[in-house]
Amino acid sequence: MVSKKTIKSPRIILFDLLKIALIFLVVNIHIRVITPSNAHLFGSLWSYTVPIFMTLSFFFMNKYFSQIKLSFSIVWERIKRLFLPLVFWSGVGFLFNPKLFSIKNAFLQILTGKVVNTPLYYLDVLILFTVIYWLITYLPQKLRTPLHFVIIIAALTLDYSGISFRFFNPMINEVKRSYGQIVELIKYASLGILFATLNKQNKKTILLLFLTVISFFIMTYYKFPETHGFNYSGANLFVGTIFTLSLSLLIGNFSLPSKIGQFVNILGAYSFGVYLFHIIFLEKLVKTFPDIKTFNNHYPLLFLFLFTISCYGFCFLFDHLTKKKFSFLIK
Repeated sequence: MVSKKTIKSPRIILFDLLKIALIFLVVNIHIRVITPSNAHLFGSLWSYTVPIFMTLSFFFMNKYFSQIKLSFSIVWERIKRLFLPLVFWSGVGFLFNPKLFSIKNAFLQILTGKVVNTPLYYLDVLILFTVIYWLITYLPQKLRTPLHFVIIIAALTLDYSGISFRFFNPMINEVKRSYGQIVELIKYASLGILFATLNKQNKKTILLLFLTVISFFIMTYYKFPETHGFNYSGANLFVGTIFTLSLSLLIGNFSLPSKIGQFVNILGAYSFGVYLFHIIFLEKLVKTFPDIKTFNNHYPLLFLFLFTISCYGFCFLFDHLTKKKFSFLIK
């Protein structure tokens, strides 16, 4: 069983800063899709967002998955923690897009997260991975680390073989993209577990320095072949994620002035909410005020900043007005 002391972990400033940066990248790519402009901000950095979020999620969840025969009651609480926002924000998505609503689409939305408010597929993947990694807790401890390496190698092999992409390709788009990305993302769940295990080692500084240097060298001087997958396939993205996490852990936690640190923690916590609802908010905003497209064309960086900060403001206001009774929907 998990002791009560492990239920909450202290927030890590550096990881909260990383989440804030990632959310800006996520919002940016969806702004580019919904309001196309000539400005292509930050290049392909957006592709690191979901892999790093997945790695961070399982880095923190290792406090559960490192246990022996983890109680399903704990896993069930985690599943509810993910399923309720999935249902709520899916409902909001259909409310804003009533023409898409049907029993079939409602079922498909809960199953894949891809009918309305497409970023919600991430919650479906997290629920599935939570069940898979709970089952792994029933294996002997000595088998778990090798198994995570096997998962990573198998996932990369499938990436380059294109098997998963071709298998899901004939299916309807919602299923194809949601479940086709399971293979692409499961290696990042195992990577998060491995980083959490490494972070507990006595010689972690040496190992993290080694990973940082090697991954940086590979990123700089070698490019793996491109794959024919969805958004998160291939070794290049995987090596970049290793570099980001190893460097972050190598730098370690640091302190900021109290008020600034609290502000960063709040934004880091609300990043979850911004991720879940920003795209439906943006779609509605563009339909209501079409001139936003022109503003975005002329001032893309300013629009990105104003829109993302507005999303954070909504999360804060929502939490305040509901007296934090529904905080699980946004953080």
